[in-house]
Amino acid sequence: MMESKYELGVDLVPSDSLLDGLTFDDLILAVHCNCREVTRAAVHTELSRILASRTQDMSYLLEKNMDAIMAAAMKGRE
Repeated sequence: MMESKYELGVDLVPSDSLLDGLTFDDLILAVHCNCREVTRAAVHTELSRILASRTQDMSYLLEKNMDAIMAAAMKGRE
């Protein structure tokens, strides 16, 4: 099995998501699995943890593909 490169034009296309979606089911499952006590604070904390992780992934994809993003944005401007 080939390892993903996470690069536009290689194994990503422009219509792929830069930031993964988040559903109520995702949050509910995370709270169920990760929180000893289910409280408002625990739900907020878990949501923040999920968002931080997804934001980190998004930033990685952005930086890895910055040149390709800028090149695609410049097409037709020459």
